[in-house]
Amino acid sequence: MKKRVLSIFLAAALTVGAAGALSGCGGKGGANVDTDEIMSREDVENYVYPEQVEIKIPVYDRGNAGQANVTDNYWTKYVQQEFGDKHNIKVTFISIPRKEEVTMFNQLLAGKPENQPDIIFNYDYPTIVSFADQGAFQTLDEEMIKKYAPDFYERTKELDEYTYVDGEKVFLAATRPDAYNFVTLVRKDWMDQLGIAEPTSKEEYVEMLKKFRDAKLGGEGTIPSTYTLGNANYGNYQFRPYPLSDEDNALYSDITVASLTWEPTYNQLKWDNMLYNEGLISPEWYLDKDGSKAREAFVSGKAGTYADYLSKNPDVINTLKQNVPGADVTILSSYDDPDFGHPTPSRRDNPFGMISGININCAHPEAVMMYFEWLNDNMFVMQNGIEGVTYTMDGDVPVLIDGYEGEDRLNYNGNKDMWCLVIEGRDLGDEKLNVEAQAKSFAPTGYEFIIEKSYDNFVKSDEYRYTDYIFSKPVTSLTASAGTLLDNWLVHKTELINCKPEEFDAKYEAACADYLSAGYQQVLDEKKQLFDEEN
Repeated sequence: MKKRVLSIFLAAALTVGAAGALSGCGGKGGANVDTDEIMSREDVENYVYPEQVEIKIPVYDRGNAGQANVTDNYWTKYVQQEFGDKHNIKVTFISIPRKEEVTMFNQLLAGKPENQPDIIFNYDYPTIVSFADQGAFQTLDEEMIKKYAPDFYERTKELDEYTYVDGEKVFLAATRPDAYNFVTLVRKDWMDQLGIAEPTSKEEYVEMLKKFRDAKLGGEGTIPSTYTLGNANYGNYQFRPYPLSDEDNALYSDITVASLTWEPTYNQLKWDNMLYNEGLISPEWYLDKDGSKAREAFVSGKAGTYADYLSKNPDVINTLKQNVPGADVTILSSYDDPDFGHPTPSRRDNPFGMISGININCAHPEAVMMYFEWLNDNMFVMQNGIEGVTYTMDGDVPVLIDGYEGEDRLNYNGNKDMWCLVIEGRDLGDEKLNVEAQAKSFAPTGYEFIIEKSYDNFVKSDEYRYTDYIFSKPVTSLTASAGTLLDNWLVHKTELINCKPEEFDAKYEAACADYLSAGYQQVLDEKKQLFDEEN
């Protein structure tokens, strides 16, 4: 890993009497940890800086209408009052546009150290590794983490293997409890009206869509299944071999770059081409960059299916029912695909959530770790808010109150963009309670069964899920060409899905040649080299 000289140093050692020095990080940029003088937990919890220090915490700004200012709201003030004031720490939040996060972090890191956030984060592992390769992070000392964030350390220690680059610990990994809120909704009232049983194969699913098309239950312009332009994360799982070899997983399973030249992608594109030519998906899907057109088609009653996270669109079911009296929805059960003899293979989320590191220029890494610890220990209130105001208790499960608009309302997705540094979702310590909590949090009243059914699908197919291969070094060619390859992929994807079936193979061959020359060949070559080195 490349190193840079720290431009900000601690002005003076902090002391805590007989307990010893309140020391910082053991790596580049912080004060050295004196392991012989580890303070007690009580000392850390009660420590007050003699002179105020500042930590700068990045937080996503998703640009959602009606949301409070992400850097100045009830809960940022709560953090200052309950954590910052207690230790004489000024907590400053820095807005990071969700869709431009890499660009924003790069701009901040290229600027003055005093304007940089003390934490740099990303969900994408190759991206965060690329920041490390640039020398953006301090090296972390495990004893320092245990000292200032013992509960956080215990929560996340099983993820330790993902926190090293070139043998040095530079990352902090958030845990990721399983979530069941990504679902494909289907119009149950259409199925009932047409006498359609639940499909037991992908071919039966297509037959269902054809019946939706022919019956025109959504009126003229009925859309059997919504479809969007999407991004590089192209779901070709129904055509992937199982078990998937480690090498193929390393080369082709990647949400950052589409695997256009891989046979499963060829088969998926040909399948989607068939759906398009049969009139089974959104006719102008390629114009729907953010999914808004698909959502509108579904809630207006024109579409038969719609896939999304219920946490992002919690009102989609109720909006549909308001717009279309008598509308009803469900999700389909997992089925054993005849091609496999078992459920279709699918992607498993990484075992970690947010990956973050402490900026090389952070003057008080120990204060940052104290903040991580405070988030960990105050997770319940940060996720749920105030009882009787933002949530109520239903047995052992906190249930958020829909539609509350007071000043103390929770920010986006239950303040998630604040506590995601520690954990990716709610975890009540019991899987049954977690499913119940997700059902009550994500699904509207009367539709809790959707989450329960999604959980059942997850359990049935769990054996056939696998995570993307995680390289311990950055794929530099991918970092350099990701944007270009995404643009190239979306052009070819549109042409291949929309072309006539008899044109498909020739166009696919030409698209692969163009895609490889645009930088994908370099990505594959570098991945292969890294894979061989690591194995």
